[in-house]
Amino acid sequence: MSGTTLAAQIPEIWGKMINDFYKEELILADFFTDRSDELADGGDTIYTPNITEMTAHSKTNGSQVTLNANTDTNGTLTVNTWYECSFLIEDREAAQIKRSWNLVERYTKNAAFTIASVLESAIAGLFIGFSQSVGASTTNLADSDILNAIATLESNIKGNLYNGEVAFFFHPMTFWRQVQALDKFSLAQNSPVNDPTGKKPRYTLYGLPINVSVNVPYVSSTNGRVNLLAHKDAIHFATLALGAGGSMGAFVGANGIRTQAEYELSYVGTLVVSDIAYGVVENRDAAAVRILSHATKA
Repeated sequence: MSGTTLAAQIPEIWGKMINDFYKEELILADFFTDRSDELADGGDTIYTPNITEMTAHSKTNGSQVTLNANTDTNGTLTVNTWYECSFLIEDREAAQIKRSWNLVERYTKNAAFTIASVLESAIAGLFIGFSQSVGASTTNLADSDILNAIATLESNIKGNLYNGEVAFFFHPMTFWRQVQALDKFSLAQNSPVNDPTGKKPRYTLYGLPINVSVNVPYVSSTNGRVNLLAHKDAIHFATLALGAGGSMGAFVGANGIRTQAEYELSYVGTLVVSDIAYGVVENRDAAAVRILSHATKA
């Protein structure tokens, strides 16, 4: 007998495991400034006054003081973007799905993650808009580029660099193939805490924390990446308090992500919806420096 003749007797087994999709680490919304609480009582726009620094004038005896008369401006954060990710599984199919897979729970978590990544991508999309820049999209990142970025930002924010509110943001290709290729940061004799062959390197450069994110965007129309050194006030975002509806309740998680489940009698199934209403804005241009690099390695 052969496999062909015994084909009707050989079962095909659905395994116990599922290959779920890989999820990127979501870090940007946890770093930059969240203004959502200011919309808790309603509203869709937040205005932020920008105070101009005053000028000191010399004073002589018998003369009047010189008055400052600054013209202040304001920034605008508008929350008007709404995204959702939904699925519905009817009762017959729910009864047929292999129980050990916990498929509905997996799908629910995945829908919430997909919504979270929309906000993360929107924040990363603002990186390209900052006016100050070091490096080039056609070359590998150099130590001099990192130092120039630090010097530029520290000058802009009056030295407030090491207060826990400033960090680097690199794409994995930039960090692992370019930054970690610099002996100063990777060789044990130069940086004892960073032995790359023995342990994961500490994510700091010159004492400033590093965040590695696949959401770091491309330079427009090139193969480069727009990495960033930023103060958390450089970007503001806000989400609306959408509330908790649905007959089966709702879960409102971090960064305003809402997940609801409801039984739909007309479909004889359960509908799950994750959604978010958000807005993002470049708040302070001088509070971030773009660090351009080749997208992979030149």
